[in-house]
Amino acid sequence: MDMDQEASLIVALKGRDSGSLEGLIGEYGTRLLRSATLLCGDESQAQDLVQDTFVEAFRSAHRFRGQASLYTWLHSILLNLTRHYRRDSRRLVYDDALAVPEISVGEEPPSALDLASAATELARALQALSEPHREVIVLRFYEHLKIPEIARHLGVSSGTVKSRLHYAIRELQRLFPPEMNLFSTSGTKERI
Repeated sequence: MDMDQEASLIVALKGRDSGSLEGLIGEYGTRLLRSATLLCGDESQAQDLVQDTFVEAFRSAHRFRGQASLYTWLHSILLNLTRHYRRDSRRLVYDDALAVPEISVGEEPPSALDLASAATELARALQALSEPHREVIVLRFYEHLKIPEIARHLGVSSGTVKSRLHYAIRELQRLFPPEMNLFSTSGTKERI
């Protein structure tokens, strides 16, 4: 979205134009849903969180000061709602019986089942991280924010972000199955 489109969307939002809500959903809905799913681990709950994010944005549009992009402001609302959700629901419990069996890595391109298995394992590993560590992983690798942007977004220092990233990556290396470990220094080399 270019600056003019974002500016007109902000004006419409602050003017409580109902079309602005549709514009927000159309422009940012998919990205926010991806982040919410990664942060909370439940797609149904993520949909509710994104819906609540848009409702809260519409209600509090007068508080948008323009110091960050509209998406960053929306993501801050989502992050706060996710924190409240996690605080209320505590930790999610995963049943090992539901885990997808391991699939050996071959020479051919990954199948849909391989990709689904990797996505399941990554989601499991992300949910095992603490909330602050999961947040920095999502913001850095899924939202593609730079360290200073993450620091501003979370209200912490750049050093804290670097420390959390370091720890989170180390934990993902430990949690992710070795044959699928994209977080290791050697990547996904075939094991003999």
